[in-house]
Amino acid sequence: MKVSLSICLITGLLLVSCRSRSESDIMTFRVNRSDYRESIRAEGAIQSVSNFPVVTPDLMFGDMTVVRLAADGQFVRKGDTICILSLPELERLYSDLKTSVETQEAGLRKVEADNQFNIAMLEAQLATSEARIKMVRLDSLKRVYALEYQRKQQDLEMRKAAIEKRKIENKLKAARLQGETALLQARSRILQAKSMLRVYETQFNSLVILADRDGMVMRVESSVTMVFGPGGSGSIGGGMIREGSVIFMGTPVLRFPDMNRLQVSATVMEDDYRRIEKGQKVLISVDAAGGFSTTGVVTRKSIVGRSNMPVANPAARFYEIFMTVDSTGPGVKPGLSAGCEIILREAKDTVFVPAVAIFDRDSLKTVYVENRGRFTPVIVKTGASGSSYTLIADGLTGGESIALSEPPDRLIKKENKGKINKKDNLL
Repeated sequence: MKVSLSICLITGLLLVSCRSRSESDIMTFRVNRSDYRESIRAEGAIQSVSNFPVVTPDLMFGDMTVVRLAADGQFVRKGDTICILSLPELERLYSDLKTSVETQEAGLRKVEADNQFNIAMLEAQLATSEARIKMVRLDSLKRVYALEYQRKQQDLEMRKAAIEKRKIENKLKAARLQGETALLQARSRILQAKSMLRVYETQFNSLVILADRDGMVMRVESSVTMVFGPGGSGSIGGGMIREGSVIFMGTPVLRFPDMNRLQVSATVMEDDYRRIEKGQKVLISVDAAGGFSTTGVVTRKSIVGRSNMPVANPAARFYEIFMTVDSTGPGVKPGLSAGCEIILREAKDTVFVPAVAIFDRDSLKTVYVENRGRFTPVIVKTGASGSSYTLIADGLTGGESIALSEPPDRLIKKENKGKINKKDNLL
């Protein structure tokens, strides 16, 4: 924890003097009236309060491999390709089914052509049969002059032609029925295959993820990912999703941070955590954004501490705090480091002294004002206290030199020139 004071305060601290007395050495502090600020400094990172995640599609197959992924912090336009996934099993099934549909459609065209050819042949045979019947009927006009056996022969030929015609008509009817049935079945199989192909095509196309808005994208971390290298070797564990990561369906791979709502997350030690309260003002600076400065307030504190931070004391515990960002500027984006000064308390044009310079004398808060090597006890009314300094509400006006350790009795003047009554003193 560091105490940050205004420039005037720093100037006042530089006036602490150590004077050598003939009888005793008493270190003194020069009191000045100035602005007072007590704060805690912490390093944090800018985050977005809310995000719009980009997730992998829900597919009926296995895990997907990230082939291409937008760079962290890249600005994209709506419709830009931001992620390409690979799913070999889906790609194989889609390709096979597409080939199968093409083959079935070619087969359907062949069936249609064969059916039309068969029907045309039967129709031609039927026409030939009808022509023979007409010829036989013409020959029957000669029956009057024909002999008996000739008339019987003509009758037989007429019956034979009629029977042949009926057979051809039956074959034609059956061929048409069989052709329509075969075509109906083939078309039904093609419709089913095309329906499944559309499902595969939709899922196949979903492997290419397009941006649904303009904005900056950020890569995300996953608790479980598998990463395979060029040689086929891989590793399993959490980490940032990148090219080569093998992920599950519905896994976020990118996010669009809401740039209108940013916050800072910082980690502080337990002692500082106890002094930080919700609503305290924060001064924020972002060096990576050209030294951009803004303000914010503490919004919440984590209730669970961590002890795995890289510090010398393994027993030390750290807590996370969150602060708003009141305004943003060019270059300010999630992921950048931010310096935070959390204002614990501040006062304008006030008098404050080191806490060690205030003593209890007859149950009264007392300071010892130095004058020509002698010290006069002055009763003071104290205000808010920090870790090292205490504000003086009354009793000192500024310009005095006060002792930082209690002087011996021989150096203390007996008269009390305090400016307040005993009942006004704050213990």
